Amino acid sequence: MIRILGTLLLLIAVSLPTLSQVQQMTTDDQQQFNSYYSRWLADRQRGDRDDMISMEHHMQDLMSRYDIAPSTPYDEVASQTSQPPVPAYDNRTTASQWQSVLSSDDQDKFNKEYTKWQEANAKNDRDDIDKHARNMEQIMSRYNIPPNTRFADIATVSGYSQRIDVREYQGRFSPDDQKDYDKAYENWQKDRAKGDRDDVYKDEGKMQQIMAKYNIPRGVPYDALASGNRGY
Repeated sequence: MIRILGTLLLLIAVSLPTLSQVQQMTTDDQQQFNSYYSRWLADRQRGDRDDMISMEHHMQDLMSRYDIAPSTPYDEVASQTSQPPVPAYDNRTTASQWQSVLSSDDQDKFNKEYTKWQEANAKNDRDDIDKHARNMEQIMSRYNIPPNTRFADIATVSGYSQRIDVREYQGRFSPDDQKDYDKAYENWQKDRAKGDRDDVYKDEGKMQQIMAKYNIPRGVPYDALASGNRGY
């Protein structure tokens, strides 16, 4: 009886690690996740919030497909052996380097996709964000442009990527919309402090909806539009 019980305990102990493992991604999905993760690291280094959020959406979509908890650190999902070092960003050379690579037709196509991608980001339309990002990434891959290169460094159109004077957009909200924005902004700060990604996305979605209502570009910092931060 003791021997049987010992055998059962051994079997349970051996099976526990297997049960705790998350479902493994296919090779294509893992490579895609690695690409998003690599670009997310580069975006974080540059402080490019728009691209960071876009890459997080992509990674979260893949994680959800494999029932991976959204709170799982991205570096635990990425294949560590396949992660190249993130190069230091030099805005003096990157843009001119990649803007001269594309053919005229492909540059025009890329610019159109980039404009639509920006508009989708402003509306927080995740389906369109993903669609236009993939179209740009396909063009980039044909020219062997590293996947962690910013879209803004390849596009030759002006607009959202220009330096923004936040004073132009402050004070536009109605009193009710300002109150709703301030509440979403306060929740966004708390959720970021807790590391609650799902709620962070929800809070950002609410702020972006209000911003889109007043044609405020997504690149305007959230804190610049909150009450009490008008001196930003």
